[in-house]
Amino acid sequence: MKKLFVMFFAVLLSTQTFAQTAALKQQTDWLTSQLNKLVIDDDNRKMNVNDHKSKPTFSFVGSKMLMNLTAKEENFSMGVNISWLLKDVRKVSYQKQKDGNYKLVLDVPADRIKMDLGFGKDNTIGGSFNVNDKDDKDPTSFTLSTKDETLVKEMVQQFEGAVREARK
Repeated sequence: MKKLFVMFFAVLLSTQTFAQTAALKQQTDWLTSQLNKLVIDDDNRKMNVNDHKSKPTFSFVGSKMLMNLTAKEENFSMGVNISWLLKDVRKVSYQKQKDGNYKLVLDVPADRIKMDLGFGKDNTIGGSFNVNDKDDKDPTSFTLSTKDETLVKEMVQQFEGAVREARK
């Protein structure tokens, strides 16, 4: 009887964990798609690195959000990877910009943001460090190339849901 109870409890716990993981993955997959689409679709929003177009790409690994920026030239490349845990996001909001586009705002403590930097021919020189910002009042934000407030609201809801799932 004791073994049966332990097995039942283990199955119940793994089912709950799987459901939480599946919900988080569904939300982060959708966010990945939307963030990459909104950053990639508008050439005016791409960053210029040494006169070469470069754009950030977003992904999630479990409850960790990653933003990668890579710039390459013939004999040199540079990569910057910035990451933070979704559970560290304190608030998600958005702001309308003067041009009608929106800015997605994530309030993440600066000391919770990790940065990996690599440069050289194949990013062979580099390091990793946590951002250390004494003035912890500047949130992380992304300008989105959309004027669709309904889509931005959905992004905020998906982020909030992913943050809730990550905190479970």
